[in-house]
Amino acid sequence: MKLLKSVLVASMIMGSASASADIASDVQSQLPMNQIFNNALSTSTSIADIFNQIGTADQTQMPAATTYATCNSLDSTETILSAAFSAAPGQAQAISNAARACGATEEQLLNSALASNIDPTTIGEATAAGGLPAAGGGIGGTGTTVAAPSFGSAGGTGGGGTASAG
Repeated sequence: MKLLKSVLVASMIMGSASASADIASDVQSQLPMNQIFNNALSTSTSIADIFNQIGTADQTQMPAATTYATCNSLDSTETILSAAFSAAPGQAQAISNAARACGATEEQLLNSALASNIDPTTIGEATAAGGLPAAGGGIGGTGTTVAAPSFGSAGGTGGGGTASAG
């Protein structure tokens, strides 16, 4: 009877350890993301644990994992993003772009980034000018407004003299 209990306990421990090893080996074997998730979910592994294990095995796979989980609605978008950001903070921009491709809103991205201690400026969409607006806003990025020259001055516009009466 003791032997049976020991075998059962050992198989339970080995079962949970093999689930962890399976995700890492699936990632290293370059299995398709749907197969990695299906294998993990078949062992009742949580979304957060799946992302943590993928991130441990190869953080560059985090955008693909985010795309798969978000596009297939495996959990709420914010839960998926928080798990991805936590597992691979250095991949925040790529994770954000992957989630955007699956319909994640800027609000969901911002909330998840803040909840995961990710600097929100690292996940912003690129602007047409090729980057994020400067921190101070506006064209110069200093936050200082520049007043237009007053009427009748030559305030850098050339122009000459005074208006004629007439």
